[in-house]
Amino acid sequence: MNTIHILHADGISAAGNTPHDAAKTFYDAVQPFRVPSHFNYKDLKLGVINGLTPEQGQSRAFALIQQLCSRLPALPPNTRLYLATTVGAIDILEQAAADEKPDCTGLLLQEAKRLTHCQDAILVAAACASGQTATSMAMRALSLKHCKYALVIGIDITSEFVTGGFASLRAYSKTIAHPYDANRDGLLLGEGAGALLLSQDDDSQSLGELISAFESCDASHITAPDLTGETLAALINRTLDDAQLTPNDIGCIIGHGTGTVFNDASEIAALNRVFATPRPLISIKGNTGHTLGATGVLQIVYALQFMKYGQLPPQAGLTTPAEGAEGFVSTKPQPLQSNLVLSLNVGFGGLNSTILLQSK
Repeated sequence: MNTIHILHADGISAAGNTPHDAAKTFYDAVQPFRVPSHFNYKDLKLGVINGLTPEQGQSRAFALIQQLCSRLPALPPNTRLYLATTVGAIDILEQAAADEKPDCTGLLLQEAKRLTHCQDAILVAAACASGQTATSMAMRALSLKHCKYALVIGIDITSEFVTGGFASLRAYSKTIAHPYDANRDGLLLGEGAGALLLSQDDDSQSLGELISAFESCDASHITAPDLTGETLAALINRTLDDAQLTPNDIGCIIGHGTGTVFNDASEIAALNRVFATPRPLISIKGNTGHTLGATGVLQIVYALQFMKYGQLPPQAGLTTPAEGAEGFVSTKPQPLQSNLVLSLNVGFGGLNSTILLQSK
């Protein structure tokens, strides 16, 4: 795959309303989780964005995407939009009458098209791997000259519907998120939105480069990952081979790291299959919560910040590294070992996504 330039990168999450603000949260290992005021599900904590106040009757997702899009640069003509989300404007469904069936993802796509003026738009719903899947789709389209510019937006909100779903699966933490920790007991959900403007030909304002991306599927279980890590490990190796790199070339890894027992075990197993020498590892979900379809885009946005600082932040919520993660994660900042970052996403259905990026 040809190199793709990142011309704009922005993100909003519980960690901060800008990437710069979020960086302080990451490096201070702050976990800004709280019980939300817009709904209450058994006093469970979430990563809620400060100051997000939709108008009466407006979807929280609409307010969030409006805030994100207000900060976009002028988009070149015929920019293609890739919108990644798992549930879209799900609060519209929560407020709807019993006989109404609103298209929550379709309504969010319409709003995204209105705000960006991008009529060439694609909706990507690939569970929790949606953000990176949309990004890799945009990379392929640019490489094949199907478009000259691509805008990738990943977005999801916190809602009673989704919180109840993860709680029913017994995947929700009773305490706080502890990615890659021996005593982890589940995830905390968060909300967020991220945006990437990409081009293959235009490098005039390049912040960094995406150099390889692939997807695969474990095909093992509808919700549980392959605990051997074999499929994810094979995907990582394929991504490295495509970029003509070795595991030792990677400077750090931004993992999926939900803090659930099975996800982290599977990911740790995969990393140990690939990396004979551990590389610095972090999951941003210790600071943001699991932002679902926004996660993959936010990982790339925040990775660019980490590369500016030249070090990976400490893993928030970490006390005792899980077995096999001892050489990867740390309670202290870790120096980046090169300007190459491997970003991982996984999702229900056994979906796996990998992206390699590098700083300028």
